[in-house]
Amino acid sequence: MDFSATVIIAGLIVALLWLLRVKNTKKYKLPPGPTALPVIGNLPQLQKDAPFKSFLKLSKTYGPVMTVYLGWQRTIVLVGYDAVKGALVDQADDFTGRGPLPFLMKATKGYGLGISNGERWRQLRRFTLTTLRDFGMGRKGMEEWTQEESTHLRARIDTFKAKPFDPTFLLSCTVSNVICALVFGERFDYDDKQFLHLLNIIAEVLRFNSSTKGQMYNVFPWLMEHLPGHQHKVFAQVEELRGFIKTKIQEHKDTLDSSSPRDFIDCFLIRMNQEKDISTSEFQFENLVGTVLNLFLAGTETTSSTIRYALSVLIKYPNIQEKMQQEIDTVIGQNRCPNMEDRKSLPFTDAVIHEVQRFLDIVPLSLPHYALQDISFRGYTIPKGTIIIPLLHSVLKEEKQWETPWSFNPKHFLDQNGNFHKNLAFMPFAAGKRACVGESLARMELFIFMVSLLQRFKFSYTEGPDSINLVPEFSGFANLPRSYQIIATPRCMEFSVTLISAGLLIVLLWLLSLKSRKHVCLPPGPTALPIIGNLLQLDRRAPFKTLRKLSESYGPVITVYLGRQRLVVLVGYDAVKEALVDQADDFTGRGPIPFLVRATKGYGLAISNGERWRQLRRFTLTTLRDFGMGRKGMEEWIQEEAKHLVARINSTKVTPFDPTFFMSCTVSNVICCLVFGQRFSYDDDNFLHLLQIINDTLKFGSSPWGQLYNIFPRLMERLPGRQHKVFARIEELRDFTMKKIQEHQETLEPSSPRDYIDCFLTRLSQEKHLPTSEFHYENLVSTVLNLFLAGTETTSSTMRFSLNVLIKYPKIQEDMQQEIDTVIGQERSPCMEDRKSLHFTDAVLHEVQRLMDIVPMSIPHYALHDITFRGYTIPKVLTFPLNKCYFKMFKIKTKCSISLSPQNTMIVPLLHSVLKEEKQWETPWSFNPQHFLDHNGNFKKNPAFLPFSAGKRACVGESLARMEMFLFMVSLLQRFTFSVPGGPDSVDLSPEHSSFANLPRRYNIIATPRL
Repeated sequence: MDFSATVIIAGLIVALLWLLRVKNTKKYKLPPGPTALPVIGNLPQLQKDAPFKSFLKLSKTYGPVMTVYLGWQRTIVLVGYDAVKGALVDQADDFTGRGPLPFLMKATKGYGLGISNGERWRQLRRFTLTTLRDFGMGRKGMEEWTQEESTHLRARIDTFKAKPFDPTFLLSCTVSNVICALVFGERFDYDDKQFLHLLNIIAEVLRFNSSTKGQMYNVFPWLMEHLPGHQHKVFAQVEELRGFIKTKIQEHKDTLDSSSPRDFIDCFLIRMNQEKDISTSEFQFENLVGTVLNLFLAGTETTSSTIRYALSVLIKYPNIQEKMQQEIDTVIGQNRCPNMEDRKSLPFTDAVIHEVQRFLDIVPLSLPHYALQDISFRGYTIPKGTIIIPLLHSVLKEEKQWETPWSFNPKHFLDQNGNFHKNLAFMPFAAGKRACVGESLARMELFIFMVSLLQRFKFSYTEGPDSINLVPEFSGFANLPRSYQIIATPRCMEFSVTLISAGLLIVLLWLLSLKSRKHVCLPPGPTALPIIGNLLQLDRRAPFKTLRKLSESYGPVITVYLGRQRLVVLVGYDAVKEALVDQADDFTGRGPIPFLVRATKGYGLAISNGERWRQLRRFTLTTLRDFGMGRKGMEEWIQEEAKHLVARINSTKVTPFDPTFFMSCTVSNVICCLVFGQRFSYDDDNFLHLLQIINDTLKFGSSPWGQLYNIFPRLMERLPGRQHKVFARIEELRDFTMKKIQEHQETLEPSSPRDYIDCFLTRLSQEKHLPTSEFHYENLVSTVLNLFLAGTETTSSTMRFSLNVLIKYPKIQEDMQQEIDTVIGQERSPCMEDRKSLHFTDAVLHEVQRLMDIVPMSIPHYALHDITFRGYTIPKVLTFPLNKCYFKMFKIKTKCSISLSPQNTMIVPLLHSVLKEEKQWETPWSFNPQHFLDHNGNFKKNPAFLPFSAGKRACVGESLARMEMFLFMVSLLQRFTFSVPGGPDSVDLSPEHSSFANLPRRYNIIATPRL
């Protein structure tokens, strides 16, 4: 047949099909819309580079619900907030379908979360949301990851030294690394060529989808597959992404530990294995590849493009940038990492970030929805198989919802008092059941990354603000901002200005400090004597008892003086909780206890404040968790160490022995595995010597001599006494720590860290050129020393006290053993899952900690600024920190500060008063496990149980200590019955030493094997 006949027949077939389609649709009451042409539909009526604008214009004629044809595809477009909300929220179940977008169908081969429907979508969405939340999305853990990544971003921008650069791939790296940490369990270096290549592919994919050819592919996929063009290159690049993902999945398969999943891929593989024999399960390889591809694509380009657009906006409007920086400086300063709690105190900043998202309108057409069945909506019928477009562009630019929708105006999100206010029409992430699963993560990234950048840099463009064009470079599927070579200038004053300002500030603060004490409304307290303060009124062996007694006269918030040091003491659960939890940000300061300052040389996590504390705490928590703290991996380490303890006690053969160093070895070995990457033998003389030093150090800190050192450190340094011997022995601990660090440096493999020291050394190397980094040698030595000390003596002392209690009350010991035998037996190692079945045992262990009251005065807090608390003012520390230039001038080698007032304020949350408060505990002065049991014998919590303190400075090792206490004690009671030669009445539960810590008395005990 010749060509003309072919054309005629093809035309007749097309016309016939079109007529049949028109006839078929007449039985439905479709929404109105413009007349469509055969084959091409309404395409000639749409603006090819911004079809959403044409939809908005057509709605003025046809209303907020209209029908258009994109080629052969019938499409219902929802225009305006009311229509979009009415569909996606009010009729959410009807509109859960996701349209089979041809490009995404080919890219994912029809698998994965992004374009799935029905049972596949339900299973994958539930799993994805749960898993990402378990790994921290929208929580504190993810916040710390984002803060961590922001430090890498700022460090890289610093390297440009205020010269022009294109931030596109830098921001892509930053944002992508957050999702990579969740999905792949790792971040990538900004110079990683493969990573940069993949990010380039992602950017290219989004550009193609927002181009005319990309839109044509989604309208005529069968035709575009047979025509030459850019689409073939794009799909070849998508295959590279899939290949990378498959490689990562294989690496995860090869190293998978089902008991300790590291990331999203691990969790999916575990679920795949669990459901491999279930025919209806959607946990299969192709769905894993497709879902990871969805997360990798969606978690990278949209947020990084929004941040890039935000920078363009701030350069375009420098007054807005300046106002944001003023607000940030006032609330956070230029050094502390921002956190999500800061957002409520930064209303203008939050408003600008929201307005950036509204004005950019990143996905104007949303991802299309799909009619999975006939839908009745606003009197119309949307037939099954119809594509549905919720026009987010029309919501974010609706004149009814926004005062000036076509202008950039942060006031859209501010009330008349300048406070942030929400607008229901703010829908950049869509709405309803198909809203973006990563919304909470994207919001967190936008806030933390933008605030971090504005703390450190002022952004500009060489050709000035007026040359910035905020109109997108590409529009279609997404609005993609234009690229500019921007300049990031570090925010700093000239040295001479700083010097003059500092001099004036010092003089002014000194004069103010002389007057301020007369005007500060301090909490009440007993009259203090010159020099010695209230020392004569305190019980030198148990000062916390005197403080509790004084509160009966002066109330729950009292002022006392230890020498010249002013102390504000918080007494009782209500006062302590209100300070440490309800006003957590005000009470994050840690007091510079002279003994600890001398022992650590002022470095390390324990007594640090400000940016040093934030950097070290975030790193320490993240690293210890990565090595298993509070997880299954750590539980197995403790179970293994429990076997060594049981074996060593067995070797005593029912003869009396002192358990002190057995317990210290056992507990210390757990922290040693985390920090040093090794455990030590119970016969290692050097290890035992170090444990003796730790024990002696804690005894000294709890003695009257140790208290005097903390009150009069300058005097005690010049007097003879035991303190000099203690510090000499602490130097032995430091030498041991430095030796271990040296061994790690010589065998370090950055790609495969073995323990905490390795991770710190790797970070130290990465940030060695960053002047603001706290990852340096002295902080490493002292933080390791903090962990070694804190991770050994407090938990081992609590376990020793537990044994004393069980010997004192043999009936309690017997009841615990009966419960353990019933639930676990005498052979299987206990695990943390058992705790919820061992109610009485758990109650006894909690009561041991309550009665012992290991750190009765907590570690003191510090007023870093004036604190208003219960109508009183707790004055700040009047110090002026000097920068490195001053230190060089005066030949000072370390960072320090000059005190402008002899009376800074220490804050003592009296944990003793909480754990013994009659209002909170039925019999506070007696050992009574019923404090933690309800009337049915089930374990119950008590919010006044605060042995680890509370709030942001609570013990970082709390979860580890709880796990050790439970697993070690249950393991011991499975195997032994404990007694002393003198019988139960000979055991005295009152502490041998009290003050900083309550240390239990030592007894030679007998461990009789249970046959």
